[in-house]
Amino acid sequence: MITWLVAGGLAFLLVPRLILRLSRVGEPPLVEGEWQVCQYSGGLMGCVSVIGLLFLFLVGFAYTHPGRTPAGQMLPALVLFAFFGVMGLYSAWQMGRARILWSDREIRSRGVIIPWEELQGANFLRAAQAFQLTGVNGQKIWVYQAMNGFPELWKKVEEFLAPT
Repeated sequence: MITWLVAGGLAFLLVPRLILRLSRVGEPPLVEGEWQVCQYSGGLMGCVSVIGLLFLFLVGFAYTHPGRTPAGQMLPALVLFAFFGVMGLYSAWQMGRARILWSDREIRSRGVIIPWEELQGANFLRAAQAFQLTGVNGQKIWVYQAMNGFPELWKKVEEFLAPT
């Protein structure tokens, strides 16, 4: 019992620090020409990928080493673990596609362009744990705090949304 408590306590203390280190939160944004880039770090995407692969490995291991588990009880567990594995890999892929570029004129992400003058609002949505930037024409760009360059982007957003 003591071993499990110590292991749980260590995980509680170390995992958040590891995630912060992998995500490289607080590092300056990448610069591509006139654009600054806000995106997920490779370390964080790699961590999510490894977790997805771990679940898929567990599916293979459980399938080849069922022990005394009846077949009827094995299928739901295999499906659940396979779902988590596939969703982990899908999440890492989506994280790799999430890029927000901004310059002195505009902010853009995945085909959505909002000139700074047309930025209408920025709201934090608890359900998504993300900020949603909204343009006057209803355009929406999602920004996550775990992205590199988030603090600099947020300063720029506050600059344009500050009352004059």
